[in-house]
Amino acid sequence: MLSHFQTQEYSTYAYRFLESRTNEVAQLWSVGWDEVFSPLYNWSGNQRKDVGKYIFQYTVSGYGMIEIDGQEYKVDAGKAFIVNIPGNYRYYLPKESENWEFIFLTLYGDEVQKCWDYIQSTHSPVIRFHPESAPVQLLAQIYKRASEKHIADPFHASSLSYRFVMELYQYIKSMDSFTEDWPESIISSILFARNHYHEEIGPDEMADAAHLSRYHFSRLFKQTTGITPIQYLTKLRIQKAAELLHQTKYSIEEIAENVGYANANYLTKVFRKTTNMTPGQYRKSDASIDEHFALPK
Repeated sequence: MLSHFQTQEYSTYAYRFLESRTNEVAQLWSVGWDEVFSPLYNWSGNQRKDVGKYIFQYTVSGYGMIEIDGQEYKVDAGKAFIVNIPGNYRYYLPKESENWEFIFLTLYGDEVQKCWDYIQSTHSPVIRFHPESAPVQLLAQIYKRASEKHIADPFHASSLSYRFVMELYQYIKSMDSFTEDWPESIISSILFARNHYHEEIGPDEMADAAHLSRYHFSRLFKQTTGITPIQYLTKLRIQKAAELLHQTKYSIEEIAENVGYANANYLTKVFRKTTNMTPGQYRKSDASIDEHFALPK
């Protein structure tokens, strides 16, 4: 959880690695956690000198504003903006906001540029991220490692940077299946499920992620998606199990643990009920999970 790190002092850590093999792919320029209270906080993308850098800034509490090409966006808790340096934008603390607490990451490299270009061409520059989503959790981990002086090697830093890029791609890919008019509460619950399906979670935890009562959440989820939260979790877990069956040599017991089921027997029972095949039969086949999947009633 992000709150786990909030007791630490606010700091920014900068890195200047000279290893060209990592710098050309993905590399860390800076990572920091800060909270601002004054309207004097104001950054212009056209006045930054760090050319060829890419910023991901996530709001923890309060809110700020970012103006991009003349259009303003509110960046409140749970949202992040993604911008290049340089760029035609300005982010600042408006007079109406009491504070803006955020954690940020600045990267560079060819793969980072490709990722940022892709996101900017297909999505809004301000995107909601659940606080327990993989990119935000990884960002918190990178900050923690930096604060503990555990990032000193360019290859380690590059590995973390590249991993962050891949987590962003995965998160954006998961967003692509959402209908634009879905309630944010339902999107938050689905993103939570996709990041925690391997844990012991159920409709109660999904409702908490949506900030709704269990009753209201279940009705709204079914109305929005056409299936129940239990059915969604089952579908997600069986799809992940199917991927592991075809892509790894994990035992059925290991796969059960990796997708949130107590043991191999329970996974086998659910897998057979939803696909009419045992995990072993599916592993030996060339079948696609979508051809055999049937939601349990």
